[in-house]
Amino acid sequence: MKHVNILSIIEAHQELNHALFQKLMNSYEINSAIKDYELNALASFVRTLLKTNGDQFIINNYYVGYSIPQIGKEFDLLRFGNNYIINIEIKTESSVEKVLKQQKKNKYYLSFLGKELLIYTYVLNENKLYKFINENSNESAVEVTFDELCNSLLFQEVVTFNNVDDLFNPSDYLVSPFNSPEKFIKGEYFLTVQQENICNDIAKKLSDTTTNFIALTGNAGTGKTLLTYHIAKEFIHKKQKVLILHCASLNGGHEILKDKYNWSIYMSKYAPEITNFDLIIIDEAQRMYPSQFDKCIAEVRSLDKKCIFSYDENQYLHDNEKNYHIKERIEKELSCTPYKLTDKIRTNKEISYFIKQLFSLKKNISNVSYPNIELTYCKDYYSAKSLLCELSRRNWKVPNYTPGTYSTFRYESYMSSDKESAHSVIGQEFDNVVIVIDDSFKYNALGDLVADNCYYSQRQMLYQIITRTRKKLHIVIINNEYMLNRCLDIINQRY
Repeated sequence: MKHVNILSIIEAHQELNHALFQKLMNSYEINSAIKDYELNALASFVRTLLKTNGDQFIINNYYVGYSIPQIGKEFDLLRFGNNYIINIEIKTESSVEKVLKQQKKNKYYLSFLGKELLIYTYVLNENKLYKFINENSNESAVEVTFDELCNSLLFQEVVTFNNVDDLFNPSDYLVSPFNSPEKFIKGEYFLTVQQENICNDIAKKLSDTTTNFIALTGNAGTGKTLLTYHIAKEFIHKKQKVLILHCASLNGGHEILKDKYNWSIYMSKYAPEITNFDLIIIDEAQRMYPSQFDKCIAEVRSLDKKCIFSYDENQYLHDNEKNYHIKERIEKELSCTPYKLTDKIRTNKEISYFIKQLFSLKKNISNVSYPNIELTYCKDYYSAKSLLCELSRRNWKVPNYTPGTYSTFRYESYMSSDKESAHSVIGQEFDNVVIVIDDSFKYNALGDLVADNCYYSQRQMLYQIITRTRKKLHIVIINNEYMLNRCLDIINQRY
């Protein structure tokens, strides 16, 4: 994104035809969806600013509508300086409560930059300016004069950047109940607008005496796990007894929530009696055995309890799980219209595009670069095992394909020293992830990625592991020239 003179943006909007204006905005990498009423509010702000102080310095070097990658958190105006950062939000109308709520959120996201923050909000219908004040841990939005803002702008030691994205580390904000349980418990995170709306709707549904079952779904990267556990935390704070049944192996984050914070979390097959609980949450419900599902719904109905099913139909690890049809049973048999998360808040677009193309020959996406994807070819399992152990020592996350309980599978020959497997990383996320594509993988006649079946679906385990990636991906290919060729074609965009 390029820094701009905000007066020039207003003048262009007022003088140019729509197509040419949009072309100009695209050249600045400013969101082309910016609305006319937003620009009119910005125009009023600029006029008031220049009326207060005519120095052209105060209207230059802004980043307009900047959005943090992967997070989607957007700022109306950002101006960076060596001494402090200025953030200005533009509203057509608002209340002081709403202004403060947004300012707190902006403070959270900008505080990771390690600079003093000056956060303002301009409200058009009042022609007023509010500043975020934090004194003795007392946060408030206080009306201030435009003279104060102009002075802050004039004394700012402005700096600009070729790539603002480099300032922000998405991992700072992607709090997971499992990978960052302490931050999660302390509430050091924010929900997206969509997550907040769904959370409020679910809270209303749970207070409805006629409702027993609620469904929540979303693909990888939409924040389903965070929202599910946030709802649990909110009800625990209200002194409600919450039972979480996790339809997979419990991970380290689960154990911390259980042992340190006394949460009631069990693997679904070890479910306790639900009599003493007010809310039952079934996490990763798409993997629930039909017999467990039948028992659960019967008990919820007979005891008149509240139950939330949280699921993603694409996240299965055994082909049988797909045939359980739990999604269909929830939505049809229980007549649950699911709340569906659609905003991708965790997904790295680069990794997402690669995944789509890896799993289907029919998906070819142009004009994408892959600087965060590394690839290594190994001739055999022995060579791969040595590499995976080395990557693990270098702090890459190297989840293994799940080993057999009663049988030994071929891929166990190259397992890394990492103790986690495809089953145990469900719901977790990691900055740097290693995946292995061995000689079991190929494409079928329809162009879909498949793997020679073992007890667990190796294709689905690969999908589970690769979708845990936040930032960087390292692909290890073992003795499979066909898959090597496909991966290289994707990375080099040679289809």
